[in-house]
Amino acid sequence: MNKKENKIVPSLRFPDFVNEGEWEYFNGNELFKPISNKNHKSDLPILAITQDQGAIPRKLIDYHVSVSKKSIKSYKVVEVGDFIISLRSFQGGIEYSNYFGLCSPAYIILRKKIQLTNDFYRYYFKSFPFIQDLNKNLEGIRDGKMVSYKQFSEILIPKPKKQEQEKIANCLSSLEDVIITESEKFDLLQDHKKGLLQQLFPAEGKTKPQFRFPEFKDDGDWELSTIGELGKFYYGKSAPKWSLSEDAPTLCVRYGELYSKFGAIIKNIYSRTNIDPETLRFSKGGEILVPRVGEDPFAFSNCSYLPFPDIAIGEMISVYETEENPIFFTYYFNTLSKQFARVVEGQNVKNLYYVNLEPIEICKPRSKKEQQKIANCLSSVDELIETQTQKIKALKKHKKGLMQQLFPNVNELTV
Repeated sequence: MNKKENKIVPSLRFPDFVNEGEWEYFNGNELFKPISNKNHKSDLPILAITQDQGAIPRKLIDYHVSVSKKSIKSYKVVEVGDFIISLRSFQGGIEYSNYFGLCSPAYIILRKKIQLTNDFYRYYFKSFPFIQDLNKNLEGIRDGKMVSYKQFSEILIPKPKKQEQEKIANCLSSLEDVIITESEKFDLLQDHKKGLLQQLFPAEGKTKPQFRFPEFKDDGDWELSTIGELGKFYYGKSAPKWSLSEDAPTLCVRYGELYSKFGAIIKNIYSRTNIDPETLRFSKGGEILVPRVGEDPFAFSNCSYLPFPDIAIGEMISVYETEENPIFFTYYFNTLSKQFARVVEGQNVKNLYYVNLEPIEICKPRSKKEQQKIANCLSSVDELIETQTQKIKALKKHKKGLMQQLFPNVNELTV
């Protein structure tokens, strides 16, 4: 390594550039300058500065924050190709703008001083080596404080030859296009499932679904009943957060996981508790779990089917047992967000007591075969969604690993 010239090479390099020598590094202020152009008529779109989509018009992401006309006058003009240092750059790197618009004066806009490949730096500024170096420069001042241009200027930033910049940018852009395509497929599957849920179960006040499989079209209306008539509830028992440990002996389910980790059918158990088993309540296998505590009244319908026996169930969960098809009724409960929300109690922390769930009217097919057919249909779609989820995770992991190899770690550079 040539210490005087501040050079280093990536661990993975395209064959065309293996013999091109080492990368040059420059201080941030040698490659980018701060821009504070407030010369506008306040008629440009206001940009939200996000970690996952960069700078993007607020209206495209349903971002609603009211701003006065007087405040907009102080906003800065952002041009296509600008980079923005945000309040959270120490977490997610520096953002890029594909849009011409305005942003809050709280942000620092960076513009190239020399000819550089936009996409190369768009990826580099989101890479682990850069964020790691940025944090080294920010030690002790994180708590929501802004990265200054002076701090950015002290960071060494790579500048390989233009052709290599473009090659790396094209490689990562191609992979990103694949991820976007697969994410769109995921969204289509989610929309398809949402449509099926709306059509396969009767709307409120109805006793027949919009769509019926051909073999059940002549079976007549579904039977009107209530949740309480078709099954019975009990509450789980305490498995508090402090009792959790990876090496604890007892597998358990906690209410927060119904919102964050589980789908309609629980495939894996993630938590273990040290609580004395004598004080816990265990599953038999085949129960429906309903969250009893939450913040959003319309999220209480995030119910999950637990197929496993001998799993400790946390106290903030209502457990529903039925002689009917439990997977069918799990999906049915998923469609009852409005009905569940109506009987939620509390202000900041909201509770859904099962005594309030029991009177809710629901219908059931006269044939258990129809219940099974619907359950099989929806669980098949869920399997496709899970496969797609894993595919996207694998692609993102591949991209992350590729970026770590294509961009040298500046912390290895000795000056």
